[in-house]
Amino acid sequence: MMHGFAGNHTAAAGQIDPAMLALAERLNPIPQSLRADQGRPAAVLVGLQQQAAGWHVVMTRRAGHLAHHAGQISFPGGKVDPADASLVATALREAQEEIALTPGSVTILGALDIVASPVGFVVQPVVGLIAPESDFVAAPDEVDEVLVLPLADIVDTARHRRESYLREGVRREVWVIDHADHYLWGLSASILVDLSGRHR
Repeated sequence: MMHGFAGNHTAAAGQIDPAMLALAERLNPIPQSLRADQGRPAAVLVGLQQQAAGWHVVMTRRAGHLAHHAGQISFPGGKVDPADASLVATALREAQEEIALTPGSVTILGALDIVASPVGFVVQPVVGLIAPESDFVAAPDEVDEVLVLPLADIVDTARHRRESYLREGVRREVWVIDHADHYLWGLSASILVDLSGRHR
């Protein structure tokens, strides 16, 4: 059941690609908040934008000077601020700060499954459609580059695999998505695998 198009940008269902309407039907309702006992709450925007060559996923390459996860590919997002009215508000605020995306240019479709990060965050991925005319500007203190990747490449399950690594003496398994130009792995890849399972 479709959970409605929340968010600031209003679009009639008839104006939205049928594939995205079908995706919306398969998404979770978005919780207003996350329980404190789950971990430190955070939210990210899984932004989808239609371009001439089809649908794309908007991601970022984190700035190389950051203390944590420098240079990694991720979604715009971050920890919940006490002033944020909701998890959607967190995702949209962070996207505006990181890539200059106007909140009103996003139509929220729903949520993917919550993902726990190895460093104690519990992350709510929020899926939204970004207006085709939207441009992005990377905030240099947080982002080295804005990446707009073809959705068809991301949802190709032949590119998905599991890989193990050792962290602080503990072996962990993570998702990896083989991409011609970028190494997608870990929490971001697990979010994309979830998206792939619902985009069929």
